[in-house]
Amino acid sequence: MIFFYTILCLLPSLSASAIDEDLIIERRPHHVDWEDLFMEYNKYSAPDRSRQEVNLTLEIIDISFHRVLFELVQTWRDERLRFVGSVRVPVPSHIQPWYPDTYIRNGWDVIVEQKSLELNYDGTFSLRQKYQATLDLDEKNKLFQDLTLVISSFNNYGTERINYNLISSKSEVKNYEHISLHKVSRKSDNIYFDDLHIGIHYSPVISQPTTTQKYESSTLAQSNNSTK
Repeated sequence: MIFFYTILCLLPSLSASAIDEDLIIERRPHHVDWEDLFMEYNKYSAPDRSRQEVNLTLEIIDISFHRVLFELVQTWRDERLRFVGSVRVPVPSHIQPWYPDTYIRNGWDVIVEQKSLELNYDGTFSLRQKYQATLDLDEKNKLFQDLTLVISSFNNYGTERINYNLISSKSEVKNYEHISLHKVSRKSDNIYFDDLHIGIHYSPVISQPTTTQKYESSTLAQSNNSTK
């Protein structure tokens, strides 16, 4: 009898404990509340309204005549979107931040095969895209088989000027390993643009004869001399 009385006395505390445990909410680490983060955010305005910096990383994957397959990564910082954490998170498709209106100015039949957008905790965006583009060639480029990729802003969307910086580039294509860079400023309809001209230079590698080839050539020369 005393046992059952003790149990009845403990039931309220046990129930309260169970309720308290149910109220504990375990949040996922590095979780971003996108609606809260983008509250009062203006996607039509760049982080820097006067001169927005955009860093580029370029990798040339394949070249077929003047059709180029390449991967382009654009990064820029938007301190309005900083959050607590230490990792990058993928940006959902329904979230629309400001991003540079970059395009290939001398390209046509341009295809963006893949695209991903990530946001770092410090407000840095990373936009990775895989492109196919046919590049316009002038007579000089046709003669020397060099290619020029012109990257520019279409309309300086959200800012007065976008400044592109190529921080890294490489080519996986044989005979197209040398890449050069220069910037060209131009004015169109009272808007100033800073175009990035990336030269992809053709430099054929002259193969050296192998040891076997040298031996065969030497043997052939000795054979010719002996028959004289």
